[in-house]
Amino acid sequence: MLKASHALMLSHGQRPRVQLGHHIAIIEFAQKRLDPGLVSTFALFDRMRRKRNDAFYDIALISDLEAVDAVQAAESFLQVISADIDTRIP
Repeated sequence: MLKASHALMLSHGQRPRVQLGHHIAIIEFAQKRLDPGLVSTFALFDRMRRKRNDAFYDIALISDLEAVDAVQAAESFLQVISADIDTRIP
């Protein structure tokens, strides 16, 4: 999600500043530029991010179903980003 959102930002001719919190700026940019109906997708990705941090830095498990759902959500998000970029860049 972060890489796709970064690509979206670059396709608009903007770059995030390299500083603490630049990931948040990238996601906020994508939220402002994409369909407001994607609010649940952004909420899902935020939950997935927190779960990943718990699994990586603490004790938490990610089930097979959660992993499959994450991949499906990411693929859908990539299609949205790709379609948006295609409408502006031939």
